[in-house]
Amino acid sequence: MKLYTLLQANTVLIDCQAEDTKAFLTEMLDHLYEIDLLPNPKPILKKLLERESLGTTSIGKNAAVPHTKIKEINKPVVAVGLSRKGFLYHISDKEKVHLVILILSPNDSPILHLQILAAAASFIKKVDNIPGSLNDIGTPHDLVQLIRNTENQDDD
Repeated sequence: MKLYTLLQANTVLIDCQAEDTKAFLTEMLDHLYEIDLLPNPKPILKKLLERESLGTTSIGKNAAVPHTKIKEINKPVVAVGLSRKGFLYHISDKEKVHLVILILSPNDSPILHLQILAAAASFIKKVDNIPGSLNDIGTPHDLVQLIRNTENQDDD
């Protein structure tokens, strides 16, 4: 599975302004709600924050992959948020997070959820310098293209 196949330009936010995890996730969820991809974002935010309380989804390399399964959707919703200035995602982080890949899956799709998580982790692992790679991103399409190119680099 390739992460870029689940993304659309309207699910990519390239200029997120939030400076903490709760505000960043709220910004992403509110956007997904505004474009009719999610129902009420408040209970979803609560589930994501509960998941974070079990252990951070900040995975190093300036990236985090918050995720949860919810009953209110029937297909996965994947969104990417970019913070150019970065922010400390979790109190234990030593580096700022610049890239957040949000994964929301239906309750009845645990295998698909794990496949999407694996695709996100694989993409992040392949990027040498996330903040540097993101400097040239001017549009959501540019970020989707970066993800596509990075994921397909082994296919050549």
